[in-house]
Amino acid sequence: MNKLLNVFLLSFITFYNANLFSQEKQDSIKISGYIQSQYQYFFVPDSVGATTNSFATFSGGNFVNRFTNQRFMIRRGRLNITYYNKINHARIAFDVTERGIAVKDAYFQYYEPWLQSIYIKGGMFNRPFGQEIGLSSALRETPERSRIIQTLFPNERDVGFTIGVDSIKDVTSLFDISIGIVNGNGTNYETNNFKDILGRIGIKYNKDKFSVKFGFSGYNGYINHIHEPVDTIASNTNTKFYIYRFENIIDTTGRTTKGFVVQMEESKAAGRMGKGVERQYLGVDGEIKFRTPLGPLTIRAEYIWGIQPAVVNFRDVEQAYIIYSGMNSLSPSGPVLGVSWPMYDQPQPYNPAMVVPTNKFHHTFVRNFAGGYIYFIQNIFETNHQIVFKYDWYDPNTKVTGKEIIYDEALYFNDPTYIKPYLSPADIKFETYGIGFNFTINKQLKAMLYYEHVMNEKAKIKPYVGDIRLGRMPSPGYENDIKDDVLTIRLQYKF
Repeated sequence: MNKLLNVFLLSFITFYNANLFSQEKQDSIKISGYIQSQYQYFFVPDSVGATTNSFATFSGGNFVNRFTNQRFMIRRGRLNITYYNKINHARIAFDVTERGIAVKDAYFQYYEPWLQSIYIKGGMFNRPFGQEIGLSSALRETPERSRIIQTLFPNERDVGFTIGVDSIKDVTSLFDISIGIVNGNGTNYETNNFKDILGRIGIKYNKDKFSVKFGFSGYNGYINHIHEPVDTIASNTNTKFYIYRFENIIDTTGRTTKGFVVQMEESKAAGRMGKGVERQYLGVDGEIKFRTPLGPLTIRAEYIWGIQPAVVNFRDVEQAYIIYSGMNSLSPSGPVLGVSWPMYDQPQPYNPAMVVPTNKFHHTFVRNFAGGYIYFIQNIFETNHQIVFKYDWYDPNTKVTGKEIIYDEALYFNDPTYIKPYLSPADIKFETYGIGFNFTINKQLKAMLYYEHVMNEKAKIKPYVGDIRLGRMPSPGYENDIKDDVLTIRLQYKF
């Protein structure tokens, strides 16, 4: 914490002095930011608590324990320091909350001097995909981004370079293009040689009080799967981790089901050096703004589909506590994607303290997914009042429906003819209906009241008692819609 604080203070002083003593009138420093202070109430069963994976994760982060379902928090305490030099700029941004200090942005954006429309951006920045990722949290009409965006693009940012074209001056203002190459690990360390390519092509039109935007996005990347790492020299034990793909299953009795099947040959081919498992997304987005008798109306929507690999950091994927809370469909990010070499210092046993960052080996589950969102934002006449309705959904596995998602412990452990499908809550579709009211009090202060009704697909996964002492969180099961709505009351101060 102290190191981060020192870095923050040093950066602030450096930028401030640069502005104070700059001799060029065209150079300037802008310091801006916002603080979002909020209260949240989670309507979750007392026996489960808000730490269960499927609940608070997508509404500002899980609680620190299961014994509370309400909280005050600083959702974001953003400080932006931006340096402008003619048409170019660089930004460093920090997030300061009760949970600590984190770097949010650190990038430059440089335009060529002729058309002043083609640029290169380098550093850590929002990934150029769709609309909601790049929509500032200070301007967004809802507390959080959609479930699918948080799942596919944790933290929204990544590290790399982007080349783009804004509207060309005196030629056209109809399009923008951005193509990026990034690590693919979000804001975490890079741990493999795979680089992800992504981008968006957008078309826009503005006239008077009518505007429309449309875009197409693509993402092509890989995560690293390693099959047989050596744990220690002393024991010479091997731990095998497999790639699982979704198929139709027929067991020895002729029973048919759907589930994940080990890809033995593909897994073995990965070996100790690893193999790239595809991570591919396509998306379309649009936004239209126009006037109605009630006032300005904005409709914003995005649809995304593709292939999503997710990791399971447990050797045994059959146990109930792993099925319930160890599996997910989140994009892998960070050290779990690879191995820091050397794995051991021969002839001494492998020493985890010598490997930075710490790495985890994993099984890889590959799913076809789809999801999206739609906003309806109605300003009330010419006032500062705004009503918002939002619907978003995320189906992590489009090849299976709720009634086909089964976890039966008796079959798993007592029937030798049963081929385990390894289906879990990670395959369940979620929908969220949100309604809110925003009031811009003045240029600095904005109030938000937002309620989310979250609905899960009904599946054949019974309640799970768990064992808190062993860190095995209980679950209400998914045979019915879980009571997991969220109320957010927020005040935002912008400076």
